[in-house]
Amino acid sequence: MVYLKKILITTDLSDYSLAAMEYASSFGLLYSSKMYLLYVADIPAGLPTMQGIEIDAAIRQRAAEDSFRKELEQFVAGRVSPDIKLTHVVRIGVPAEEIKRFAAEEGIDLIVMATHGRTGLRHIVMGSVAEKVVRISNTPVLTVKPKPLRDSLLRREDVESELHLW
Repeated sequence: MVYLKKILITTDLSDYSLAAMEYASSFGLLYSSKMYLLYVADIPAGLPTMQGIEIDAAIRQRAAEDSFRKELEQFVAGRVSPDIKLTHVVRIGVPAEEIKRFAAEEGIDLIVMATHGRTGLRHIVMGSVAEKVVRISNTPVLTVKPKPLRDSLLRREDVESELHLW
């Protein structure tokens, strides 16, 4: 039997990412899991300096993480039930790599991610963080398509009806 002691939920601070929260909180409740909410800020390596004085890279990174942590807390505050106990985590780096690294470091049993439903050229050009995590992670990954995206997908009947093929 699979026992999910630790569940990682990822967010990009979009409402679409909340779909992952619904699934993860159900599993978390079922297994009494510890749940982590991870936001990875993908920012350029050169963080700004203060008043022209070069600040140590570690201090700059810590300041950036604090800023992003506040952003994450504001995002969660109005959208996630206070009954759901989450450990908020912020990382800076390449999202797929940081998600994989965090999962390995913490011994995560399941990663839950929402997809944005990009297809075609947009998907080829932009890629998909979820797809990359599925490819590179040693941890099982559950990808969730948010309901608005599921509802907006065209069905064969829709196309046939629009083209008057009936």
